[in-house]
Amino acid sequence: MANNYRPDLMTPLERVTAFMTGRPYDRIPCNPSMGDHAAKISGMKVSECHNSAQKMARAQITAYRTYGHDFVGLGPGHSGVAEALGSKLGFPDYGTPYVAKFALGDTTDLSGLDIPDPLKAGRFPLFLDALDILVEELGNEAPIGFVIGGPMSTAYSLRGAEALMKDLYLNPEFVEDLLDLCVRSAIPFLKEVAKRGAGILIVDPVSSGSLISPGLFRKFSLPYLKKMIGEISGFSSPPVLHICGDTRKVLKDMADTGAGGLSLDNAVDLAEAKDQVGAEVLLIGNVRPAATMYLGTPELVEENVRECLRKAYDSPKGFLLALGCELPIKTPPENVHALVNAARKYGRYPYNPELFN
Repeated sequence: MANNYRPDLMTPLERVTAFMTGRPYDRIPCNPSMGDHAAKISGMKVSECHNSAQKMARAQITAYRTYGHDFVGLGPGHSGVAEALGSKLGFPDYGTPYVAKFALGDTTDLSGLDIPDPLKAGRFPLFLDALDILVEELGNEAPIGFVIGGPMSTAYSLRGAEALMKDLYLNPEFVEDLLDLCVRSAIPFLKEVAKRGAGILIVDPVSSGSLISPGLFRKFSLPYLKKMIGEISGFSSPPVLHICGDTRKVLKDMADTGAGGLSLDNAVDLAEAKDQVGAEVLLIGNVRPAATMYLGTPELVEENVRECLRKAYDSPKGFLLALGCELPIKTPPENVHALVNAARKYGRYPYNPELFN
């Protein structure tokens, strides 16, 4: 694959700021959703990075210096608030952390759960310390993001999937109380995140259309996503919302949450999303993490980038190039380089649609 792309003319922060304020920029911003791949590229165990603020931040900085992508971030994901409330996590050396023991696995009694101290509970202090390191080293050149779980996914991390799915039908009042607790537990912590200047990404995979129906989404997920996003928007810019899987039947609802952008799984066709909600909200996505990034070749990465640009470059509220979900840990580095270089090669501003075909 020839490297016939134009070198960057702006820093990531300059580029994204220009993009968001309607000013000219050199190329489309690109977010590879780095996640735990940063540990691999830094020669660290994933478990190390999740239990050391220094290593967590250093891994993301190393990945950024290696690939030159536009957004640098970290965060506890969908299990972090639940951990602060009492769920216990497992930390594989070379895999994503998982819930080993659910705080509410055998009870629906919420009386023993208090709003966690944002400066003391769980690994909250570790993530804030890591965020401080990122901001100090990269804050003047790259946008810094923070990933937190949505209400339904936090509820899952407290209760467990099977129990929560039953609760939706058999104990809906409990679910509503639980979702309210999840929102109230996240907000004080996110205020600390916002003080450090980081943008916020809400990930809510348990709200996926692969798990719950549109009716259940509107009854349970939607009201509490609106509440969470409304609270965040009072002290920070409106967060980006990511829900895994096929969300075509709830795209309008996702736009109605007040999110500043919708990060779309590759199960969603970008052209259809543009037609449904492109006039209402920024669209973000959706190169295939597994089939393209992990299993594919640099040539396939280029092809997938062109496909995304072809379908969404002219979305009325804007389009950012990103993955459909988090980058697999063992993705070949050459494919990540190919992603960023494809943004340089095909995403030059002003866009030339002939390059996308």
